[in-house]
Amino acid sequence: MNVVAQLGYSVNALGYSPTLGRLVGLTSKGHRHWVHPAHVVLIDTRGVVNDLGPVVAPWFRTDDVSGGTVVGTTFYVRDHARLHAIDINPASASYLKIVRSVTLDWPALALDDFTAGAGGKLVGVSAAGHGPGEVVTFDPVSGRVVSRTEVPGLPGKSTYGAVVIDAAGGVYAFNNRYKDRSRVYRVVDGAAVELSAGQAFGLIDGAGCLPAPMPPRVEPPAPRPEVPPPAPVPVAPPRVSPPAPAPVVPVAPPAAVPPTAAPPQPVPVRVAKREPRPRHDLSLETETTPLTKSRKWAIVTIVLVMLGAGAAAARARG
Repeated sequence: MNVVAQLGYSVNALGYSPTLGRLVGLTSKGHRHWVHPAHVVLIDTRGVVNDLGPVVAPWFRTDDVSGGTVVGTTFYVRDHARLHAIDINPASASYLKIVRSVTLDWPALALDDFTAGAGGKLVGVSAAGHGPGEVVTFDPVSGRVVSRTEVPGLPGKSTYGAVVIDAAGGVYAFNNRYKDRSRVYRVVDGAAVELSAGQAFGLIDGAGCLPAPMPPRVEPPAPRPEVPPPAPVPVAPPRVSPPAPAPVVPVAPPAAVPPTAAPPQPVPVRVAKREPRPRHDLSLETETTPLTKSRKWAIVTIVLVMLGAGAAAARARG
């Protein structure tokens, strides 16, 4: 247990407000100038107290208040056999007023503390009977007891000054005094387990918003011995079939290409011949040799052909 702060006065009926993020309680001491003896206070985790003001009910006192809790913006406190609902919403017209009071059934009227449970119900631990302690659930609107379950392992005939529920639904009950020790129990699935024990206290009260309990530690399994991998099995290469022969496609013979003409050979340059001189030994007179007409034409033809070839050669030379 760690001491957060010493207030110098008692605060009772503690409850936790998730909306405000603070503990909510009632006190009647610590301020001499208070006109009303019952003030609603907020307490943070460092023990800093914020006074909200007195409960708007002059007849209400904290002397007989024993337990309390918060549901939403409603602060429930038990005053003997009655349960009062105090509005702690600052924006409400009924702020710090008692908006409802109901009479509690047995054994809810004997609970020293209770806390918010599922579905808006309130849950506490009673040890008023002759047997073991029992978990009691009741409706804060009607005051009727919804269920009560005896829990073996919870001491009876003692007072449980603080009750808290975690996110998993486990109930934590703080016993004021059992066999000269104050003890803490956790109730899960109808069974109680003692968590700790310490110095006995005459008055205990508390509240809180507990997270879900940590899961039990699980040791990791021992590592498996390493097994060498099996030798690879030789795999025969896949049989490859030879490719099928490609079909023979008849090829048409190429078309006949006409022979190309041989490139013209350069004509050797020849020295130009001198101008032929006329022959003076030839007679220009008509031949007297007797020739037939056909022979004359043959001679003329030969001369013409020869003259034609000479002209062509002269053109090439020129």
